[in-house]
Amino acid sequence: MGRVRVRTVSGLDRLLDVAGRGRDDDRYVAALLGAVADELERRQRPSVLPEGEQRIWETGGAVFSDPVALERSQARKVAAFADLIDRSILGDTALADFLGVDRSRISQRHSERSIYAFEFAEERCYPGWQFAGHRLLRGLRPVLAALDPALHPLVVDHWFTTPNIDLAVDGDELSPVLWLATGGDAGALVELVPGG
Repeated sequence: MGRVRVRTVSGLDRLLDVAGRGRDDDRYVAALLGAVADELERRQRPSVLPEGEQRIWETGGAVFSDPVALERSQARKVAAFADLIDRSILGDTALADFLGVDRSRISQRHSERSIYAFEFAEERCYPGWQFAGHRLLRGLRPVLAALDPALHPLVVDHWFTTPNIDLAVDGDELSPVLWLATGGDAGALVELVPGG
């Protein structure tokens, strides 16, 4: 094996070790490598933040020139995306089997936006938070309909799974998923949906 290949394999093994995974976890390896490739491709595009705006952010303490900080930030995003893929059902066929429905029903639900999916490696990925057992979470449809479809999957995942101060019950903040799972009104979530 050449030196470059050895270093590449060693780097991949280190990433998987930090994530607590092994090379035999094909789905996670594919997600990790795909996210890294997406990030490298994104870096080759010009920055979307105009120079003037970047200076304004820098006066507020943002750091755009620290390569180590930027690398760590990107690595965290890659790891978070790989984790999201790991917590998802990959592909319409797998989801149809999971829910016990015909594959065409999955396509229909996706078209009417009553189920959430994001694209990865030419497959639809369905995050697990939207399921209660082998059924879709009750009340999800109007919330997904209000959701901006252009939002990044990590933003959507974070919003649905993070406790929200506006969803407090007896002083305990609930995530939108837990809110719906415990009988909370979907209309309250529609008012809070990001980008809606």
